[in-house]
Amino acid sequence: MCKSTVNPIALTSQALVKQSSHYPPSWRGKVPRKVIIVITVHPDMPFLAKPGTCAHGGEEYYVTVNSHGAVAAILPDGERLGLKPYEFEVTEWH
Repeated sequence: MCKSTVNPIALTSQALVKQSSHYPPSWRGKVPRKVIIVITVHPDMPFLAKPGTCAHGGEEYYVTVNSHGAVAAILPDGERLGLKPYEFEVTEWH
């Protein structure tokens, strides 16, 4: 039996429990588990983030998703970085 290597933080997505009326209809109730970053993403407010916080373009990240469909990448150090819809493509669903 294979042991799951899913980031445990990804399993805490609020959207797995409840989805609001604002949840993206194109996802048809599915919840993203992993995304690939299309362009390198930096925090909107870098002065509030750890130095060097970013999600690199071309790399895959586990994500958390809130009940409204907002997506945040889980970085290797455990930090979360909010993503805009044009910054990622879903590669794996829960």
